[in-house]
Amino acid sequence: MTRALNRAAFTLCVTAAVFLVAVTPAANGADSSQSMELGRDIFSGQHALAAHLRDDDRMLPDNAIRCINCHGHADNAASFGPPLTSQYLLSDTRGRGGPPSRYDLSSFCRALNVGVDPTGIVLKKAMPQYTFSDTECAAVWSFVTAP
Repeated sequence: MTRALNRAAFTLCVTAAVFLVAVTPAANGADSSQSMELGRDIFSGQHALAAHLRDDDRMLPDNAIRCINCHGHADNAASFGPPLTSQYLLSDTRGRGGPPSRYDLSSFCRALNVGVDPTGIVLKKAMPQYTFSDTECAAVWSFVTAP
């Protein structure tokens, strides 16, 4: 009897493991797709955020804090700010006299929240400081660093 119960428990565990492996990639793909969609919506201004300028607690209007306003041109020729692309963010870049650095999720969110780059250099005052969740910041990061 014990041997039959052990075999049944083993079979149940194997079946559950196979099911989880089969279902997990689909769930991760859906989460990834939703994250990319949220990131795109934030970047383009379709998802509202709150932001202010450094040393000024007044909230900026929604149309003034869209990422695409300053970072929207791929060639950066007509952009006010640097391109938000994987090539720019993930490559060693020298910014405003500081040492070469690259962004990761944590330093990217820090730049958006408090206006400081990965090396500790304060970003231009024109860069809004955003108030958003970790999920929202990660979604923007996923969107701008997507290949």
